[in-house]
Amino acid sequence: MLQLGPVDGLIETFGPFAIPVLLFAAGFVGYLVLVALGRTGRDGD
Repeated sequence: MLQLGPVDGLIETFGPFAIPVLLFAAGFVGYLVLVALGRTGRDGD
C-alpha cells in the first residue's frame, strides 16, 4: 500500500470521498486567488 502520510489517514477515515473534496477545495481556493488578483488589477486602472 502507498504511504501518503497524513493523506493516508484521511483516506482511511473518510474513504475515497476525501479525494474529490480535497480537489474541490484546492480548486475553490485557486479560484478565490484569481478573483482577488483580478480585483486588485482592476483597481489600478
